[in-house]
Amino acid sequence: MKIYFTASTAEFNKYKKTYFAIRDYLVQENHTLTRDWLKHTGERIKEGDLNVSDIKKIYNKCVLAINQAQLVIIEDTVSNFSTGHQITLALQKQKPTLVLWQGKKHRYFNQMFIHGIDSEHLEIAQYKPTNLETIINTFINKYQDYNNKTRFNLVLNQYERNYLDWVQFNRATSRTKIIKNALKEKIDEDD
Repeated sequence: MKIYFTASTAEFNKYKKTYFAIRDYLVQENHTLTRDWLKHTGERIKEGDLNVSDIKKIYNKCVLAINQAQLVIIEDTVSNFSTGHQITLALQKQKPTLVLWQGKKHRYFNQMFIHGIDSEHLEIAQYKPTNLETIINTFINKYQDYNNKTRFNLVLNQYERNYLDWVQFNRATSRTKIIKNALKEKIDEDD
């Protein structure tokens, strides 16, 4: 699959081993990284060269890479504006997005803005180095055939149709989204 992977360069030296582990694992599993920034940036940061010569160019490359990706994975242990913006861009483009946090977050973790996002495309996972690959695999496998859409004809009685019409009108939500959300809830509940 074509995957956009990114992480914060703040505290890069502290987390570079994890960032490279994710990058190397994705490459090893024969996924295509739409922007393999670690291949080049990692060396630059390691040498202490944090100067960014053309941030507009980098930003445009990131946006293009998100557009080209089928899936987005963002390691966000060091949360910042850049990763938050990339999460928002990915979700606006309806890209299935996995946001990863290593270890236990601070006590205000559940009050972070990201938890207010209501998107069927967003998954948030806290991980340890021992279960990182499992979390990534589960996410990728879930969306393996995501772009293969299937049309399904559903027969409803008038009562059910009236309800869907009412919700669509009063909550400005499409009937399809209502049905898909209900199905997703059932899927998430089922082991």
